[in-house]
Amino acid sequence: MSQIKFCLYHQVYFGQGVYMASSQNNWKIDESSRMTCIKFNRWELELQVTDAQLEYKYVIADYDNPSLHQQIWERGNNRNVIKSKSNSSETIKDMWEKRMISLKLMALNNNSLAIVIGNFPALSTPIQMKLLEKKSMKYFTAKFYIDITNSDQVIQFQYYLLIKDPTPMEFISNPITLGISERNQEICQAISFYRIALC
Repeated sequence: MSQIKFCLYHQVYFGQGVYMASSQNNWKIDESSRMTCIKFNRWELELQVTDAQLEYKYVIADYDNPSLHQQIWERGNNRNVIKSKSNSSETIKDMWEKRMISLKLMALNNNSLAIVIGNFPALSTPIQMKLLEKKSMKYFTAKFYIDITNSDQVIQFQYYLLIKDPTPMEFISNPITLGISERNQEICQAISFYRIALC
């Protein structure tokens, strides 16, 4: 079993509560699935995850009696989380009707720069990726949220890579396309880069 803390950032009206329906509890909305309001718009629920993969969604309903009034189910595909093999505890941070995209790109050295560019609102301006090192591996990382209510069926982006040392070289990747169903999955794929000629 894994202990997972689910955090949702979303403001609701007075008298409403946020619930987490999941495949583990047969999608029931009751007191056991009600999240706790920690701050103004931050809701939390700790859950012992027994299934290898958990599907879930957030629901807004009456705080005291969730079946009393209309329930507002989050739009979009079910969220999912794959249980950690180490059975360690983890925290998942979500935003209402938004999905996080987390990108990683291997880095050759410390003297390089990577930027993500795309064709959707979350990437309306390029994002510079952070360079991290873990267990002697260097990689770039970037995280951002996409609004599922405004997004097309696919999102497309590219990497721009600048290697500064010893001689500056610029590269651009082939366009990378993700479908809606792939956004909650961990995908590892080879990426082709083309050198940009410096005039």
